[in-house]
Amino acid sequence: KLVIEQVDFQLESVLREVTGFIMDRAKAKGLELILDIAPDVPVHLRGDPLRLSQILTNYASNAVKFTEQGEIVLRVRLTAREAGDIVLRFEVQDTGIGLQPDEQARLFRSFEQADTSTTRRFGGTGLGLAISKKLAELMGGGVGVCSTPGQGSTFWFTVRVQAGEAQVAPLLPNPDLRSLRVLVV
Repeated sequence: KLVIEQVDFQLESVLREVTGFIMDRAKAKGLELILDIAPDVPVHLRGDPLRLSQILTNYASNAVKFTEQGEIVLRVRLTAREAGDIVLRFEVQDTGIGLQPDEQARLFRSFEQADTSTTRRFGGTGLGLAISKKLAELMGGGVGVCSTPGQGSTFWFTVRVQAGEAQVAPLLPNPDLRSLRVLVV
């Protein structure tokens, strides 16, 4: 049984964690990792940063797995503000192998994968996307994919969050720096 938390968090921290997790594998394959965050996306949010990170990590890990060259773009857009809720759309776009329409239809079901052959090239159980779908739905959103074989895929999900409160750093005492040498780097 999953319980969705409601805590204040910074979106930047979640994105830093996700990109940090996949950066080494992307670099090893020579892939460019791009973050594209719209300027109207709030920085301080209230929701479940752990579940949000889990979906993004799953999408981004899959993008690295199925992309041999090119780039992976992690995109965040504000799609609506409704009665105190903020609807965000996250996309992970790759220049990987892409998917046929019949493959796309099976993706978000448990234990199903695009390549069902016994000699398939890529491993995995097929649970990651099903879990991602459930998490997005628990956060008031949905999931989907747009793909063209040989040209790549864009996996997306939406979530409902609220505006969070800015975390104020504790003020440090003002040091008296008169007649001291200071190095600023």
